[in-house]
Amino acid sequence: MTRPVLHVITDETLQRHFTHEQLAQRMADAGADFLQFREKRSKDTLALLKTAQALQQVCQQSTHTRLIVNDRADVAVAIDDCGVHLGQRDLPVAIVRQILGPERIIGGTLNDPNEFSRSWAQHFNYLGVGPVFGTNSKTNSAPSLGLDALTELCQASPVDVIAIGNITLKNIDDVLAAGVAGVAVLSAIVCSKDPAKQTQEFMKALGA
Repeated sequence: MTRPVLHVITDETLQRHFTHEQLAQRMADAGADFLQFREKRSKDTLALLKTAQALQQVCQQSTHTRLIVNDRADVAVAIDDCGVHLGQRDLPVAIVRQILGPERIIGGTLNDPNEFSRSWAQHFNYLGVGPVFGTNSKTNSAPSLGLDALTELCQASPVDVIAIGNITLKNIDDVLAAGVAGVAVLSAIVCSKDPAKQTQEFMKALGA
């Protein structure tokens, strides 16, 4: 049986101790399955591309960590073997699939169970579902989803469900019991004093 996977999301606004590149190196060295490059500040495309390329170098050197760029399909298409995670206001998945091709990983965001449909979900490789327990990384976030709704979506989804939203080492077992294929973590790792150690602890909790 395949163990659940860990997506670690980079951030330079909730903490100022580490750059995206420094976080990526620590997370990859600690064994993270996926690295999600998340940059919500207003930056030009070339700057985003330069950072994403640096992160991809880290991932390629690790041999086991894969890069996913949040929101920006145009940046992802410029980097070999790079996936994209689409927010609800990003390009439609059908268009992004045409841009990236059939082999690239495309994740989608699902915040409201009422917006779920199998016909929509099946176009993605995975769904990022949450926030399960709320979130510290967004000011206008969706309401907390809760474990019952997460369980129902895991049972209904035709693709992997990756849970997100204030997931910690204290509640991860409850999240895994819902049937998720993995978890996406930001604050509990990025905002810690030792992101590498925290990544290792999450990997252990996932059975690595």
